[in-house]
Amino acid sequence: MLLRGRCRDCAAEISPRYPIVEAFTALAFAGTAWFIGPRWILIPYLWFVGVTIALTLTDLDHQRIPNRILYPSTVIGAVLLAGGALLDGEPGTLLVRALEGGLAYFALLFLIALAARGGFGMGDVKLAFFLGLFLAYVSWGTLVVGVFAAFVVGGVVASGLLVTKVRGRKDPIAFGPALVAGAWIAIPFAGRLLSWYLGG
Repeated sequence: MLLRGRCRDCAAEISPRYPIVEAFTALAFAGTAWFIGPRWILIPYLWFVGVTIALTLTDLDHQRIPNRILYPSTVIGAVLLAGGALLDGEPGTLLVRALEGGLAYFALLFLIALAARGGFGMGDVKLAFFLGLFLAYVSWGTLVVGVFAAFVVGGVVASGLLVTKVRGRKDPIAFGPALVAGAWIAIPFAGRLLSWYLGG
């Protein structure tokens, strides 16, 4: 009954995706709060979760990452990150590292976009800056794992779509969701993954 409800204002049928997305978002917020704990830095990371969910759905639906969402979200995210770090008494070097990480991820994707000649959109490149801020704030290792995981996820998904013929070789495949997935994997698990990889 919940999945087939109708809007009280316009009487349009509600897509099953809406309650699913809302439930997933609630779980993601709860998981983020559990992972980070009662610190001020939790606020920017909740913002990060909400923005990345919205951008992922937009990219999947329309094959684009709108500047009108990404630009203000990046500015607000950076301000929240700085405020959270300040209130938690964290050293300013973390914010410098976050900015450097965002620029590094941006530069990497920009170079790949130039080399691929259309294989990546500029939306992906600009998204990389937003993601790099939050990845590098945790650590440089987290940024490295996030980048690596994004390309692994993107490669696996693209291969699966091509093998199953859901997409053809010339069809566009959204890469933004893979970038987001890489960040979501890295932020909570980078330490364990690096320890496992390095044999620790």
